[in-house]
Amino acid sequence: MNSLLKHLSDTMEKKVLLYEKFISLLREEWSCIAEYSIDALESIILKKDELVHQLQGLESDRTRIMKKVAKELKIYHSNLTMKKLLNIQKNPINPRLAKSRKNLLSKIQSVNSLNHSIRDLMKKSSASFRKSLVHLHTEGEIASSPYHANGKIKKSKKYSSILSVDA
Repeated sequence: MNSLLKHLSDTMEKKVLLYEKFISLLREEWSCIAEYSIDALESIILKKDELVHQLQGLESDRTRIMKKVAKELKIYHSNLTMKKLLNIQKNPINPRLAKSRKNLLSKIQSVNSLNHSIRDLMKKSSASFRKSLVHLHTEGEIASSPYHANGKIKKSKKYSSILSVDA
């Protein structure tokens, strides 16, 4: 059981480190969106995808370990959470597991907060971009219109001449 709990603790600590990297990438992503830096954003998205893949692998390991722990404790693995494990199993490694659990929950909360912040920034950026396009379109229509806002005809700024080619 001790080796399982140690492996579980190591896995949780690895997840915390990956979440810290992920949070750093989310902060970079926010900056890239704010600065309209598409090239840097594409690079960050690739790094995020790689980290998500690694996190999924660690989560699979954690789930597998939790199933083994549940089997040794003779309880259903679906009923076993980290919090319950800390309460059920008294072990010298418990403080380390509790710290990893607390850190992991904190990191997940930070990721959720940053994701929400990025989503809001993207909404504001796209709304600003749409307003700019509407303004440009409107200015273009006004500039090419033969009428003033009061309905009077504008003097033409375009000059043309006719050339006769009859000889």
